[in-house]
Amino acid sequence: MNKTFRLFIIPAAALLTVALPGCKKERAGADAPAQKFAQSQNLAPNFTLPAVSTKSNWELSPLLGKKTVLLAFFTTWCPYCNSSMPYLQSFYEKNTAKDFVVVGIDVGEPESTVANFQKKHGLTFPVLMRGQDDASDAYYQVRYLPTLYLIDKKGQVVRRFEGFHPSMLDEIAKYL
Repeated sequence: MNKTFRLFIIPAAALLTVALPGCKKERAGADAPAQKFAQSQNLAPNFTLPAVSTKSNWELSPLLGKKTVLLAFFTTWCPYCNSSMPYLQSFYEKNTAKDFVVVGIDVGEPESTVANFQKKHGLTFPVLMRGQDDASDAYYQVRYLPTLYLIDKKGQVVRRFEGFHPSMLDEIAKYL
């Protein structure tokens, strides 16, 4: 490897690794600016989605105003999503007694793929299936993966995170 190549390419590759918040979601409309979410006096919009492997639907509204909820939108092919799951699972286990729940939401993959992902990572929190153009798209927009929405015990969306870093859990813990 010549010296010029090393001086330019290696630092550029390192910068890209730090600058990218997560995997870019590939689908129509993904580049549109994310719709702002309410931060005061509005409850997080309800949705109902099928749960992986249970053949039943899961609904957000019974938790609104009762628990702190972290919605974690992901795909199985995203390396950032894969690396975030052990942290989210551990954080969930440590904080369930504080009326906290993590809800994983896969964005558009086959159920068998997501079920294998859930098993691989030992996920005990609910994992849901979100199809293309699902009703939850209008509010819970996803441009990068993973995308996390934090809903406080009042039922309000208080934070949105694009990408993942373990330090985000410190910010989330402030709401428990």
